[in-house]
Amino acid sequence: MSRIKILPPHVRDKIAAGEVIVRPASVVKELIENSLDAQAQRIEIEIEDGGKRKCLINDDGVGMNREDALLALERYGTSKIESVDDIEHIITYGFRGEALASITQIAQFELETSDGSQGTKIEGTAGTINGVNDSQRPRGTKIKISNIFFNLPARRKFLKSAEWERRLIVELIKTYAMITPHVTFILNDSERSIVNLFAVDSMENRLKMVLPKNIADALTYVERNMGSVQISGFFSRPDFFERHHFNYIYVNSRPVKYPRIYRTIIGAYQNPKNMPAFLVNIQVDPTCVDVNIHPTKSEVKFKDERYILDLLTQIIKKEVFRTTATVYYETKQNDLSTQQKRPGATYPPGSFVQEHIVPYTQEETKMDTGEFWQLHNTYILAQTKSGLIIVDQHVAHERIIYESIMKGKQDGQRLLFPITLELTPEEYRAYKNTKPILKQFGVEFKEFSARTIVIDSLPTYTQVNREEIVGLFNEINGLGNLMKQKSELAKVLACRSAIKAGQKLSPGEMQDLIDKLFACENPYTCPHGRPIILKFSLEDLGVRFGRE
Repeated sequence: MSRIKILPPHVRDKIAAGEVIVRPASVVKELIENSLDAQAQRIEIEIEDGGKRKCLINDDGVGMNREDALLALERYGTSKIESVDDIEHIITYGFRGEALASITQIAQFELETSDGSQGTKIEGTAGTINGVNDSQRPRGTKIKISNIFFNLPARRKFLKSAEWERRLIVELIKTYAMITPHVTFILNDSERSIVNLFAVDSMENRLKMVLPKNIADALTYVERNMGSVQISGFFSRPDFFERHHFNYIYVNSRPVKYPRIYRTIIGAYQNPKNMPAFLVNIQVDPTCVDVNIHPTKSEVKFKDERYILDLLTQIIKKEVFRTTATVYYETKQNDLSTQQKRPGATYPPGSFVQEHIVPYTQEETKMDTGEFWQLHNTYILAQTKSGLIIVDQHVAHERIIYESIMKGKQDGQRLLFPITLELTPEEYRAYKNTKPILKQFGVEFKEFSARTIVIDSLPTYTQVNREEIVGLFNEINGLGNLMKQKSELAKVLACRSAIKAGQKLSPGEMQDLIDKLFACENPYTCPHGRPIILKFSLEDLGVRFGRE
């Protein structure tokens, strides 16, 4: 007797349903997508017990006649595609014809729909239709799903608390609401209003409804069209370091999980300690993206992924960083309309005035420090038109040296007093492994016997003595397999050779440091991701002092 058996249809259907529906939020997701595909302008959701007892979605879309309603409950019943070739031209959220059939397999259901001329109500349990009747409802569709996984107790026991499941549904609704601002979304839980997002005319206005003010105010809108690719969205300024959970990726307005896009965005911000906030929508020709990777349709794959990721990186660096990165200085003490650059400073192209450093007078500050002053020989403070900025001098210098090294601008500067180092065997191996790369950075060596080396030159802009360079190769050795990566070596060298906390700077040195910082591509985070600049507006200070 054969040990291999063909599973009966009812078992196959339940297994397939488990691939699409894993919790109440899965039900809500699939039904919201159906409503959006049906051109709904208003979607009302009701849940009970976090959706475990009831999920109801009511829309004002195009609806269905009786024949279509019955076919929609069948597996692979869909109006979105007709042939396999259509999969390469998907412009709708749904297309597989699995969602509604999967939902009805693991719950009790009621479907009430009308195309404006004929109303139909269908009731059933676990995929079996129990009754079909006429309905007197306006155009649109209402689907009620009750007791999810009642016939799959092994799956139901893995559901979490009602509060947890409700939170997932709220987040899901916001995800779709942000990308479709013209649609009204309403969520009630046991007759208690949870979400009420009325239709607005732009995504920006929708974000203001959804996000806390501090996040909404930190976002910059960008849009770039390159042939058949359009990338648009909102990205936080590089000087935004607050905690948040605003990271959304859409492809052709479909919310997706795409780890390489996420890593690309983080990399463009140069891996800050606190992640940037962003919402990005990548529009491409449907033939250039595969949306048929997983039954949940939450994963996609670009056919020309490298091009998309490179374009995204360029947009962030040129549109987000370059429009917020530069501080211009006033040349006239009392004329704030003057917007001239300080002679000798270099600035990236396309930048514009974001903040003006306002010069001080001796009468105003009682200190002859020009435009800046130093706090505990560690932080540089400067007044701006809207408040003040504080710069960490060490990490600012670290950023300057790092970018100079990475751009290949280092010829090296000769040391007046060469630095002699006696290396341990481990440090000497690190030295031998990294010497060719360090020479590219502008570090010149002479070798003596017994693992002794002399450093004759270091990268331009460095300010070090022997004590500060001791331990360089020990730190390089700690990089392990990363020691041969140019960027990692540059980080170590920049940190070791940068101005230290506690080092007193003259007004001219402070000004030179600020000039060079704001000529950097990213003046807001150090190579290790730490913030360089903190900004305080007059409004922020007023709140802290109880003025508002």
